[in-house]
Amino acid sequence: MYVIMTILSYIIYLHIAAWITFWVGHSLHKNGRYFLVEAFANERIADAVNTMLLVGFYLINFAYVLIAMKENQEILNFTMLIETVSKKTGLIVFILATMHFFNLFVFSMIRQYGVDALKHKIINLVTKKKS
Repeated sequence: MYVIMTILSYIIYLHIAAWITFWVGHSLHKNGRYFLVEAFANERIADAVNTMLLVGFYLINFAYVLIAMKENQEILNFTMLIETVSKKTGLIVFILATMHFFNLFVFSMIRQYGVDALKHKIINLVTKKKS
């Protein structure tokens, strides 16, 4: 019986993990473009980075999903099945959220660097005109 429950947990886990991965990846790719265009001030570079981020996102997430799939504990009933799938799914969501906030932090720093550089250019232009 536990073999059937284990296989069922794998099927449910893979289905949920794939759905979450594709949904989050699509949302980030679609909506993150605007943020990247502003951060890089160049649409071609922003689109290239956006595509590379999506590929990296899928690779990292699928790697984790496959590594975490193995279950060392025997799944004997539906309660254990739900607990196992929930734990693994929760870890995926936590990792995705961590990656997302890290990326936002990095691109915010890039954007701030661009804003600071623009401020310095404006200050230099104003200072030169006054002289």
